[in-house]
Amino acid sequence: MEKGLQWETTWLDLPSGEHKKPEYLAINPVGKVPALIDGRVIVHDSTIINEYLEDTHPVPPLLPRDPAKRARARAFEDYADAYLMPSLFKIFREMRKPPSEQHRGKIAEGEREARQHFAYLERELEGREYFADEFSLGDISFIPPLANFERSGFSIPDDFPNLKAWWQRVKARPSFSASWPEE
Repeated sequence: MEKGLQWETTWLDLPSGEHKKPEYLAINPVGKVPALIDGRVIVHDSTIINEYLEDTHPVPPLLPRDPAKRARARAFEDYADAYLMPSLFKIFREMRKPPSEQHRGKIAEGEREARQHFAYLERELEGREYFADEFSLGDISFIPPLANFERSGFSIPDDFPNLKAWWQRVKARPSFSASWPEE
């Protein structure tokens, strides 16, 4: 939405394994989401999809022009995927289960890890509105995990005011509500 592009979304039921069915495996043989079909081009992985869209639709830019800030945006994109998401997934996996089957210890472990990540992100946002000083793919990469964190009934704790303020700025962007599925 930040680039003003139109697309058609197909939602998959991940808990039922819809992403492992032959129809989807024909699109992405490793069965991971997301995937983008752009004419005859199929692109897998959110990072690669975002960079593909940046390359094919460079205006408005979602990676800073300054090489140091560009590297910083990419580093935060990687941090979201490689560090924050695995910790939050511990929570999401349990929250998808009926309450009687949820493992509170695993949820607590995910929450402890998330707090460590939040502390790092809090420090990195000190004196900044966005991770690379301007809204970028580095910020966008945190939207799905943090939106799912909220949808699971959690929120960024109050003792992370920089991160909370950043999250409110991100959620106030028109692209946030326009791209998120209706309840």
